[in-house]
Amino acid sequence: MWPEALRKYPFLRLLLPLAVGIVCGDAFPHAFSWSLFASVSAGWLAALYVCHRRCWRKMYGGMALLWLVFLGYQLSARAWAATDYDFPHREATYRVRLCEAAEEKKRSFLCPARVLGVYQSDTLRAERRTPLFLLYFAKDSAAARLQRGDELLVHVRLNPPRNNGNPDEFDYARYLRRQGGSGTAYVPAHRWRATGHDSTRTLRQAALDQRERVVDLYRRLGFRGDHLTVLSALTVGDQDDLSDDITETYSVAGASHVLSLSGLHIGFLYVLLLVLCRPVWMRWRVLKLPLLLLIVAGLWAFAFFTGLASPVVRSVTMVTILALAALQSEKLLTMNTLAATAFLMLVARPLWLFDVSFQLSFLSLAAILLFQPPLYALWRPRWQLLRYVWGLATVSLAAQAGTVPLVLLYFSRFSTHFLLSNLWVVPLSSLILYAAVVLLLLTPFPAWQGCFAHVADALVGLQNGGLRWISRLPYASFDHVWVDAVDIWLFYLFLLCFCLCLRRFTFRRVGVALTALLLLVSYHTVAGISSHALAADGGASALLP
Repeated sequence: MWPEALRKYPFLRLLLPLAVGIVCGDAFPHAFSWSLFASVSAGWLAALYVCHRRCWRKMYGGMALLWLVFLGYQLSARAWAATDYDFPHREATYRVRLCEAAEEKKRSFLCPARVLGVYQSDTLRAERRTPLFLLYFAKDSAAARLQRGDELLVHVRLNPPRNNGNPDEFDYARYLRRQGGSGTAYVPAHRWRATGHDSTRTLRQAALDQRERVVDLYRRLGFRGDHLTVLSALTVGDQDDLSDDITETYSVAGASHVLSLSGLHIGFLYVLLLVLCRPVWMRWRVLKLPLLLLIVAGLWAFAFFTGLASPVVRSVTMVTILALAALQSEKLLTMNTLAATAFLMLVARPLWLFDVSFQLSFLSLAAILLFQPPLYALWRPRWQLLRYVWGLATVSLAAQAGTVPLVLLYFSRFSTHFLLSNLWVVPLSSLILYAAVVLLLLTPFPAWQGCFAHVADALVGLQNGGLRWISRLPYASFDHVWVDAVDIWLFYLFLLCFCLCLRRFTFRRVGVALTALLLLVSYHTVAGISSHALAADGGASALLP
């Protein structure tokens, strides 16, 4: 099965060793210089050419895989090296430029900032790489007015990211480095001074400005409260003002993915544009390429209005590659195009491999490709509406099977009514997104726009109300579910074995799948007993004098 699958999907053969190299580079980030990397790669490619000429297929394949591992290691280690910083042992005066407006926290205001330089003996030493730091300003009226582009002088001590040292805690230090951050600092009051404002805008900053204009338009049209925040999250990815109540409602109902603007929403737009353009190129085939490029341009324009957030950029990049792949085949998505998309994206940004949204997006799509066709073939409804509902249900089941292990690992929650939630929220969220597009297109006609805003507001209220009802059903979610990395690997091993059974049912494959399931249950049981025993020993020792 696996040799056949690797031959059938050549990009999967490239993706797996690259991912192994990225993991190794993340665990041991000691990058080579680019000159040394180029020299080793040149020698390696020469050896590959010799193996190819002499038809040494096994050696050729092995050396190619090892070079991909080496490539992944180098890319990952260099991404880590980009966040390195020579931290001084005392306070110093830094010149910084704020990347975002002040975000209010419980005890401070958070501002991501680029360090432009440090003063040494009254002389500014400019930073070549302008590293990113998270600055926490003491709460006062002056800090609340900080805006993106403000340039400040801050007298602080910059610190590398650290964890609290608690067992099984979230590895915040590694997370921040993977996101491109070099460290953090606390800025007390009267230890900073504004020196000016940089009016120039990067492409991302211009995109964020457009996103703010769209949210302001929603406010002028009368959207308020949870309706405004949910519409902003669904359409432009602005989740800053989501209330705890609405976030918990969507989480318990199993619909949190709707609030995170990513592949689902980009897919809705792509399908809409495809439905509009497909009849034209089916009649005039010569227009297929121009129309596909027009669709891609429309998706990137939408990404611009969302502030070019990383999940949206990843999703649009994925759909762009899939759209270009449609030039060769009418089938929109295959495992090979999915693997090619992941490969190209990881070459560009290797540390995306560890991003939760990246993992969930690709695993859900891979699970849909593997499990949805055999699940859908189990029943052939006669009515069109039943076929639509059954198709949506099988897609939801397949996506949930592929992502539930990671959801348990990262969020320790399993939503039992996810199928009901998806049957409710997927059609409504698509209608809300299409309504928002129409709402923006009606900007030159304020009267029509104001009337249509009531339609969009009613759709958002209907979605929120339905999910609130689902979240209040008995046993809506199981919380504090404990799993570890070994559980996750064993679960996916069972899923792969189960997939083999769906492809071709044999007693041997069923036996292997049941063995994998037995290993998963046995390990989880033993690990759970061990953790409870350790917790009991810790509690007993705490009671001893």
